[in-house]
Amino acid sequence: MSRPSKTRNRGLRLDPRTKLFLLLACALAVLLSPSHWYELGLMAAVATLTAALGRPGIATLLAAGYATLIGVSVLAQPLDLGIFTTTVVSFLVMLRKVLPCALLGAGVVATTHVNELMAAFSRMRVPRAVTIPLAVMMRYLPAIREDWQHLRDAMRMRGISLGPSGFLRHPALTAECLYVPLMMSASILADELSMAAVARGIENPAHRTCYTHIELRAIDVVLMTAGALAVLVALALPMAGLPGGVG
Repeated sequence: MSRPSKTRNRGLRLDPRTKLFLLLACALAVLLSPSHWYELGLMAAVATLTAALGRPGIATLLAAGYATLIGVSVLAQPLDLGIFTTTVVSFLVMLRKVLPCALLGAGVVATTHVNELMAAFSRMRVPRAVTIPLAVMMRYLPAIREDWQHLRDAMRMRGISLGPSGFLRHPALTAECLYVPLMMSASILADELSMAAVARGIENPAHRTCYTHIELRAIDVVLMTAGALAVLVALALPMAGLPGGVG
């Protein structure tokens, strides 16, 4: 989840519960997708929503990747290379089906702060045994990414490559200069984040409050209805006997 910052997201603001519902609906719609045209419409809707959330760059990038996958699949199908063609096309279909959920997930992660997500979980009465580890994990991953970048920059200044080629050429040196410090940093960071969460009252049994007002508005209801309709359409099209198969 994105960290709080001075620059607020200027895109469409949705309740975190709405985002989670849409993510679940998108996963079900992709799983039940009855045709290519349905997937195209779903991807277009997800890209539009992600751009409206304030992340047009992510939407454009993954939409272009989706179009590229479709183009490569169309070009690869006529080729008669036996099992190789089947394997490549199957792999591309799998990637194509993952992209809508990946795009929506990226938009949700980039536009939802941890405190908003925890407040939404509190409204949903999710057990603290779930929310507390999740809160620590959401703050843990960005911190680990920063440590990785610092270690990578430090090793680059010393002329040590941390890429796959560097690991293959000098596995012991790479492990010593990167993985050992990273594991030590991760262990210390986990303790610090846990203590910080306890100090901020994460175990307080009182009702959780949030600076940002969390409520379901009209736009949330409209989008949740649209997500439910998308799943229902995916179920109804095959029952109606319309042409188009999965894949």
